[in-house]
Amino acid sequence: MLMVQRFGPRPVAVGVFAWSLVMGLCFFVARSVHHIGISSSASFTAYWFAGMLTVLVGSWLGWRRRTGTAFVAPLLSWVVLVPFAFASEFLRAGFLGGLWRGFFVAIFVGFIVSALEAVVLIAFAMLGRMAGGMLHHSDLSESVILPPRLR
Repeated sequence: MLMVQRFGPRPVAVGVFAWSLVMGLCFFVARSVHHIGISSSASFTAYWFAGMLTVLVGSWLGWRRRTGTAFVAPLLSWVVLVPFAFASEFLRAGFLGGLWRGFFVAIFVGFIVSALEAVVLIAFAMLGRMAGGMLHHSDLSESVILPPRLR
């Protein structure tokens, strides 16, 4: 008797969490322009870095056959973005003003940012999935035949 077992894709949670932390930091740098020594060129660089990192993470998720994670990752990014949004608004408007502006930024601007991240992640996850399927992934590479157990 031979047992055939399929191994699914490996978890990508650590990579997605690290991506969401970097996205929160990029958001903080972009929103804190001209406040703690951050120049406008650093803000511009933060936007480009965040965009390129999102493209790479989306492609990586598709390559790893975890396209469904691209639908959930923006929600995690939104949760991680909240403290960074409050911190940037505290720097810009003080504590009380930053508290009210932070709620607005965390909810509405965070929603817009997460929606854009979702579009980019899903699009590039699909492209990464197609590229992985064309280059090297096949259904046979995931099948492992285990020998019978000896008693």
